[in-house]
Amino acid sequence: MGIFVSDEQASSLVDSDPVEIVIIDDYPVIRHGIANLLAMEQGFSVVGDAPDGHTGLQLVRAMSPHILILDLELGEKWSCNEMMAEVRKWSPETRIVVYTAHDRENLVLETIRGGACAYVMKSSRVERLFEAIRVAASGGSYLDPDITPLVMNKVGWRAEQRSPNNQELTKRELDVLGELVSGKRNREIAQGLFISERTVKFHIKSVFGKLKAKTRTEVVRIAIKKGFV
Repeated sequence: MGIFVSDEQASSLVDSDPVEIVIIDDYPVIRHGIANLLAMEQGFSVVGDAPDGHTGLQLVRAMSPHILILDLELGEKWSCNEMMAEVRKWSPETRIVVYTAHDRENLVLETIRGGACAYVMKSSRVERLFEAIRVAASGGSYLDPDITPLVMNKVGWRAEQRSPNNQELTKRELDVLGELVSGKRNREIAQGLFISERTVKFHIKSVFGKLKAKTRTEVVRIAIKKGFV
């Protein structure tokens, strides 16, 4: 599925007020195409779109949307991370969904570290973008299934590089963390690792404790910042 979201957050994904969305993309065909598709989807409301970061930031400041759909390359002086920092400054409640054609491992990780709560490939079916918006609006995080292996491979690489002298996640805890990143629920993790759900819960509790996290979304973000991912 490509989602990492808590069971509590998942249960809150119900119809309520429309999710207000601003789109920033320098390609008119993509920008207008997304806007038209979102307009036909129940529960979404596109309140503005912009071809560049400057105009887009003005929209975000004025509208304070629930969701900002942001392309990584806007051909401007500031980077995507600088743009996200400005968004967090002027509209801290706005959740950022990166919608891009780029799948480079370092770019994915840098973007997540920079504050994006969702990363979706433009090559993916549009339903994944819808799903990412709903999860992000509920407070969760979403990673496109097509790039999940990149992040999971990085988990393994980081595990090999970490010093054994530090308090770290065990190999099994890293296995569970990798499954969390891929969006699997406890039962699926248990089946994939050939362990019981009770054991999965034990490892998740240990991971949460070591990383001082309270939700699955938070544990993934902390793991990225600490270099497990």
